[in-house]
Amino acid sequence: MSQKQTFPDYPLAELHAHLGTSIRPSVLWEIAHQMGYKLPKRDFNEFRDYITLSPERKVALNTYFREIYHPVLDKLSSGSHAVEFATYHTMTGAYRNQGITLMELRNGPLRHNRDGEFDLDQVIMSMLRGMERALLECRGLNAGLIFCMLRDLTYEQNVVTLEKAIKYHRRGVVGIDLAGPGNADFNFKDYADVFKRAKKAGLKVTVHSGEQQDADDMWEALECADPLRIGHGIRAAYDKPLMKELAKRKTVLEVCPLSNVATKAVENMDELKFILRTFIENDVRFCINTDWPETIENNGLRQQYAFLLEQGMLSEEELEVCTRTAFEASFIPKGGGLDAYL
Repeated sequence: MSQKQTFPDYPLAELHAHLGTSIRPSVLWEIAHQMGYKLPKRDFNEFRDYITLSPERKVALNTYFREIYHPVLDKLSSGSHAVEFATYHTMTGAYRNQGITLMELRNGPLRHNRDGEFDLDQVIMSMLRGMERALLECRGLNAGLIFCMLRDLTYEQNVVTLEKAIKYHRRGVVGIDLAGPGNADFNFKDYADVFKRAKKAGLKVTVHSGEQQDADDMWEALECADPLRIGHGIRAAYDKPLMKELAKRKTVLEVCPLSNVATKAVENMDELKFILRTFIENDVRFCINTDWPETIENNGLRQQYAFLLEQGMLSEEELEVCTRTAFEASFIPKGGGLDAYL
């Protein structure tokens, strides 16, 4: 067996994975039948293919949100039973199958209580129970939750998300994010005080920016949120002053290569390679993540590392640097296993 086939042979850290797209299709299928939900496909293989993207089946991000993510994945990962079951299986699967020893799993709590049908605190407690079960079984795993405020929700709804993150900070909610599809009414400046409040409460801050949005959105994110990390951030490769600013601040970009290809955020593998090499050349810190590990074909973190190496996009040494960067930039308290939250 070649060295490339066995690479990477060290523990990995996943800083950017969303709950709804981190659940194995077989687990989603099981939840649906446990809860009696009607699915868009009656055959499992057809269902798996329906929700899964690949190099042959690319779908624009907002289209996937509208047609699959919100109506199918959010539904199946809503309610106390579903979120506990899904969180547990996602974390234990990442540890056992991918060699991930540090995992930050993010979700928008208001997406998982189905517009108020389920009690929000019950849903959050169920997520935490799922994480605690995983930490109890996988003693080598460190994990934490990141709560996502969402661009397509109101300011008032997003403040509720922040308040819940603060409330459950000591139980394992380690950070706050701002994510979701584009919204013409959204403005980072409206959330400057929200981010300050989060930091004062001890939460770390990351924001989605520079994926579908242009580099101007990233400048606003830096000014108004001053995040330690930025989710995706790939548009920075086309803005030299922005890369200089990111390097100066030591802001870490949570790059999700194959997700960006599958959702058409980058045009092709040539553009992906250009972005990664440009970040290397401009001393922009970044780590490799999956974003949607179970709804994009062959998108496990270990497979993604091997792919980037085989395609000559990053060297083995550069990927090792990405791994160290991820561990160093994590929001999880040191020794963040089960004992960290008890």
